[in-house]
Amino acid sequence: MAVTITGKDFYKWLHIVLLIAILGLLLWSKPWDTNGSGDTVRTIRVSGEATIDAVPDEFVFYPRFEQTGTDQEALKTRLTKQANDAVEAIQNLGVPEDKISLDASSYDRWYWEDDEEGVLSAQITATVNDRELAQEVQDYLLTTSAKGQLTPQPTFSKDKQKQLESEAVAEASKDARSKAEAQAALFDAQLGDVVTVDQGRGFDEAYPYLNDGAELSFAEDSVSSTLPVLPGEDEYTQNVNVTYELR
Repeated sequence: MAVTITGKDFYKWLHIVLLIAILGLLLWSKPWDTNGSGDTVRTIRVSGEATIDAVPDEFVFYPRFEQTGTDQEALKTRLTKQANDAVEAIQNLGVPEDKISLDASSYDRWYWEDDEEGVLSAQITATVNDRELAQEVQDYLLTTSAKGQLTPQPTFSKDKQKQLESEAVAEASKDARSKAEAQAALFDAQLGDVVTVDQGRGFDEAYPYLNDGAELSFAEDSVSSTLPVLPGEDEYTQNVNVTYELR
């Protein structure tokens, strides 16, 4: 007996096969199961923050020497002597050579025409890790013809930053946990495992300041003057974002 399948029957069976395949794929993939157990995972994401006050332990100086004139070679000679004398004096005070850098510049002039006045400058960057030594360096710079900011810029050393970061992250994590517990209680839930943790970035820029009313003055018969190095306290801030499971 011959079996005849019409075009209408063929498409009917094709639709049935496709429906069975789609149903099987859905049962296998379980798109409604977000954690593989059949239960939807509820989460809560909070941000914790901590700020620590600390005294900077590093002092950076940026003295600049300048020479103005028309004779470029003569300017270079005088400027070189000024810069070298300053570097030598700073080293003699106790600042290591690897903590001192020197950068020379002629501003935006790539060349000078004859009899044209120009400016040559040399900037020294000196990093000091001791407040008493920083005071000595500052006192010396005040006796020179150096320009720019002669008081140091207080900041945190790398070791100090690592210490502050460790303390701030711990405090920020406690703050995040406290916030998460408070929010979970509003939903009559409890915190579960930590899903993700994103650490923010710290802010550790420190700037020098003077006591109210402090002034820098020079007596006419004085060859030097003392201005105390006052680093003050600076804030180191750290943020963490934590996602918890809710039970």
